Amino acid sequence: MRFLYKELWIRGAVGLPVQIGGITLPDTARLKLYKRTNLLVPRLAEFDLLKTNKDGALFLVTMAASSPNLNFMEGCMRGYFAGSKEPELLSSGLEDYFCGTYYFASGMYHTPVAGLTHKAKVGGSHQFSAYRFHDTDPVFFRKGFRLTGRCGETLNGKVLWNPQATTYNTYAWAYEW
Repeated sequence: MRFLYKELWIRGAVGLPVQIGGITLPDTARLKLYKRTNLLVPRLAEFDLLKTNKDGALFLVTMAASSPNLNFMEGCMRGYFAGSKEPELLSSGLEDYFCGTYYFASGMYHTPVAGLTHKAKVGGSHQFSAYRFHDTDPVFFRKGFRLTGRCGETLNGKVLWNPQATTYNTYAWAYEW
């Protein structure tokens, strides 16, 4: 599987306050990258993209995945706040988290909030990569945060479609203080 986002340029200015969602972050805020590469996730398994015990704000998530079918996209993104054992659902499916629908059936798109940067079938592998910024719909957290994805999903005890083991590459950036 190719890792399609090799570089991401983030520019800023020294000495100016950082804002997310119109809220000025503390001077002690620092942008931290959480990176997972070539992570093979079994069907229906939940996996961490980011885990911290600090206060902060989620800034950007990028993901690339490769799987024998697209059913892994039924998996919801979840946020666990302040060490909670129960998640808040951040989407109703993977493509919804990245502001797409129906397994990205409409094709490539790029917006200031989210975008689909790659979708293809290569041999027997379905691939996609996408990004999602959280500056206009911020996710703030106190006393820790865990961001997870899931390879496929269940509803009322039944597996949705037929998700297969999927390989993920993820970058999650969060401001922490």
